[in-house]
Amino acid sequence: MPLSWSEFVAHRRRLPLQYFPAAGATRTIAICSHIWWTEQIGLALFNAGFNVAFLQPFYLFYTDKYAWDNFDVCWQEHRQVFRDARVDLLLGGNDSALAVHPRTGERIHHGIRPDGSPIPVVNWWWDDLRVRPALARSGLSPAEYVRVLGDPFTLNAIWDIDVLEELNAQLFLGNLFHLPLATLPEYWAREYVPIENRAHAACFLGICHSDASWTQTDPGPLATWARRIVSGKIASPGTPMQRLIEEASGRDRAFCNDPKLNTGDAWAAFMRPWEILNTTYMHRTRNQMVIAAKRHLNEKFLLVGEGWGAVGLQSAGEFAGEQSGDIYANSQACLNLFGGCVHGGLPLRPYDIGASGGLILTHMQRELPNLLVPGEECLTFQSAEEMLDHLDRVHASPREFDRIAQAGQRRVLAEHTWQHRIEALVAELQRRGLF
Repeated sequence: MPLSWSEFVAHRRRLPLQYFPAAGATRTIAICSHIWWTEQIGLALFNAGFNVAFLQPFYLFYTDKYAWDNFDVCWQEHRQVFRDARVDLLLGGNDSALAVHPRTGERIHHGIRPDGSPIPVVNWWWDDLRVRPALARSGLSPAEYVRVLGDPFTLNAIWDIDVLEELNAQLFLGNLFHLPLATLPEYWAREYVPIENRAHAACFLGICHSDASWTQTDPGPLATWARRIVSGKIASPGTPMQRLIEEASGRDRAFCNDPKLNTGDAWAAFMRPWEILNTTYMHRTRNQMVIAAKRHLNEKFLLVGEGWGAVGLQSAGEFAGEQSGDIYANSQACLNLFGGCVHGGLPLRPYDIGASGGLILTHMQRELPNLLVPGEECLTFQSAEEMLDHLDRVHASPREFDRIAQAGQRRVLAEHTWQHRIEALVAELQRRGLF
């Protein structure tokens, strides 16, 4: 029998292992719990008819002192859990389902089943995987890490089509699957408030990762390379980021000689280009937009998130938490702005805004027209001037935008829930013979 979110939360405990048996289920999926929306995915798996075992993230093997000092014990305990629970699939976010033994090089999901075959793994990436993972402490080089990612019993689910194409072209990974993010309607459901009656002119819920203004003036070849790519992407959101990377790399070959890449640290060389590119993109598509909205609307703009003091702004709090849905439902326009790892897709925020009945005002993205119809189910912009113009129009004539907010909500509920994504993931795993 399906569980509601409130019923699930009442039963959920933060333990090293918690098992949710589904009536009549014959297959078990183990999910590594890392951030709150993974709980919602776990509920979707259970309601899809699977037993669900919640585990701690495997990166704790490398970051927790007790686990590292007692690696073999923790390793064998987890492998025994896989056997006892008869796990058919491991699902983790980012690198939370990845583990390699530091002495033997064995992968934690290999050799578990009675016939000695591996348990298939899905890594659902919400950040950039071109960073130094915790398991690098096991002695893995970047090249070895990429081989782990390319394991034939592994599927890397990527929610951003641009990033998927980049990983295929740069790391030669073929075991990639495009799987957008989603939302849990029950968590966000609110009574619809007409836009003219909403308390805030606009809101943005999100953190400031850093003051990245330096990316606009740094004369180094790597920053110059990143600025060229980002400018091209903002001017033409529909252009694949990988094409812009290839064009810029051909014109700005000097970026390969940047001292930031030639430090002798293989991991720094592996991650630094994407760190600079992502930071540059974040500055243009998040920091600058928040600053412009705050200056334009002053106290009418509700900003919630930590770190904004770095760019001279004061937020109303570090985290909105369970108040997020109320804020979206009581804001005339809800901004969706991107962190650096978002190149062409949509993060969680627009789905959550839509499920709350908020009016989605988002920076234009390559995937957006396939997920929400601009002008009908959301509002879009490519510049701060366009964003501010939308804010002024909504504030001046709020009744004209109720239909867009309500259409966006209908689309999200009809097509963009975790249940939809789990169905797509299971179908892809079955198509590949992994589940």
